[in-house]
Amino acid sequence: MTSDDGSERGESDAALAFAALQAQVASLRQAVEALPAIVEGATRVTDYTPTLGAVVKVLTQVEARIVAIQDHPAMKMTPEQHGRAMGRAGAEAFAEAARVMRDEADALKRERMHLAGIVDGAVTRQVQRRRQLWFGVSGLVAGSIVVLLIK
Repeated sequence: MTSDDGSERGESDAALAFAALQAQVASLRQAVEALPAIVEGATRVTDYTPTLGAVVKVLTQVEARIVAIQDHPAMKMTPEQHGRAMGRAGAEAFAEAARVMRDEADALKRERMHLAGIVDGAVTRQVQRRRQLWFGVSGLVAGSIVVLLIK
């Protein structure tokens, strides 16, 4: 019995080991069959053409701007020339502001003279009215005295 049990047990261990080996081989087969798809996915080259095209387009625009800045006359000037140009611009702006102030002062002076003429005219009319009233009253008084003396 021992030998039967041992041989039966040995056969069952062998069968279990064989079944386990079959499972491992099946698993290994599935992994090997999936390997080409995994390798193809890993080695597939990404197409960067649209992205690179956009980068090139932006770089071209930046280059055009840099060339425009580089070609600007201000970039060719020395710091001393910049300082003189800024001084001239400041002097011109100040001269323009002074001219505008003079023009406004002249306009204000003309308005003041015009208003003085209007006020003088009103005062002159008022003085004329007083003189007319004075001469009228004086004439009336003188006429009354003459009438009284004649009677």
